[in-house]
Amino acid sequence: MKSNQRLDYATLSEVLGQRGLVEPQRLSLALQTCQQTSVPFPETLVADNLIGDWELAKVVCDIYGLPFLPVDIYAPDAEAFAGLDKDFLRTHRLVPVGRHGTLLVVAMPGIVQADVLGALASRYDVRVQPVVSTVLTNNRWLEEFMPVEVAAALPVEGEELSVGGNAWGSIFDEGDAKVLLDLGGEPGITGFEVEPLPAETDENSLG
Repeated sequence: MKSNQRLDYATLSEVLGQRGLVEPQRLSLALQTCQQTSVPFPETLVADNLIGDWELAKVVCDIYGLPFLPVDIYAPDAEAFAGLDKDFLRTHRLVPVGRHGTLLVVAMPGIVQADVLGALASRYDVRVQPVVSTVLTNNRWLEEFMPVEVAAALPVEGEELSVGGNAWGSIFDEGDAKVLLDLGGEPGITGFEVEPLPAETDENSLG
């Protein structure tokens, strides 16, 4: 179930119900809310206090055999964002944490569906390796380092608008710019299925 299980909200919902972690009716309502709005399923679960943020991440790690890599512990590499659509990342609450050649490591807010990662891989011709972060840590990171750009109502004539603060290079310390991952092998999204990271990354999992 772990190595070839497709990332899917319905699968997560089923497991949460089977384990008695969330009432089936509440899960059904959360899925409907997700389908009718732009709010991801995990965010709805956490915002409605149906399950704890870390507990949800632990369940995802357990189902899919993925490592736990919250972005407040492992600082993302500034180069991981080069050329990526920030609106897409904000919409799906995704935080790229590092690039290793054509491999892009992406921290999910608990979970995103396989189609989202597949679209990212196809659009930028990369292999995507998902890791599990939490809803709240991803949201905080995006709000701090990738805020929505809003044009000033009355810009000063001749003055170039600058939104979002300093350039990426000044946001990250050099010591934090390298993602603390030793990936090895050829992990990634293949046919929109999850391939687990090598065993040595197990120490970063929730257990």
